[in-house]
Amino acid sequence: MRDLGLLSLGLIALLLAFSGQTVSALETLITSKEVPLTIVVVAASPAAYTPSLRGPGSIGGTQVASISSYDVPMGIHAPTVLAQTASQQGAVPVKFMTKPDPTATYLHEVPINTTLTAAQGTTTYFPCPFEMYAYYKTTYNVTDWGYGTSSSATTGTFPVLNYPTNSDIAWDVTAVGSTPAPGAKYTLYSNSGSPGQTSFSGTTGEVQTQCINISLTVPATEPVGTYTAVLQYNLYST
Repeated sequence: MRDLGLLSLGLIALLLAFSGQTVSALETLITSKEVPLTIVVVAASPAAYTPSLRGPGSIGGTQVASISSYDVPMGIHAPTVLAQTASQQGAVPVKFMTKPDPTATYLHEVPINTTLTAAQGTTTYFPCPFEMYAYYKTTYNVTDWGYGTSSSATTGTFPVLNYPTNSDIAWDVTAVGSTPAPGAKYTLYSNSGSPGQTSFSGTTGEVQTQCINISLTVPATEPVGTYTAVLQYNLYST
């Protein structure tokens, strides 16, 4: 009888273990997208710094394509520059090929103004430098973390850095067309890789586009210069 009782307990434990795996397996990664931001750190000054109001996807007045058209995030690898010699005459045709992104219908970035300028020793708020579009046929979660970060990596680079050092960049989500309320609580970007944190969630078949507002804190000792922050967004079916 004692052996039968032990066997029953063992079977119950086994069933619970498999049950836990099944629940975990119900959350499935559908796609991931990388969002690169250009961070320009300028010298400390009493003057106020206001984010540029250039058009969507523009950097320095030059129109660029959405990152969702690329397998490799723009801003991580420098573009190839084709030079012409003085002897060449007329326009030289250049073929620019982009690879289709079959998962962009589920998750993609909508760039608004992804070049952020902030002064040393300040915290600057940028309302909606980009939006995230999400949709799926079942309920879903959109999560985020610093691209390439992990809990066992080195200290990382400004502004995302790496765990256990806190990130210098934070986020807040609002509906398109609205701005964060005064005193809104921004969440530091997770910088220890997966599982990250939930940005927003959706119901079955819900289409939504959310503004991602950014808060950037620049240490007073951070050298003047241009930096890149790459943020990873992930769509999970739940």
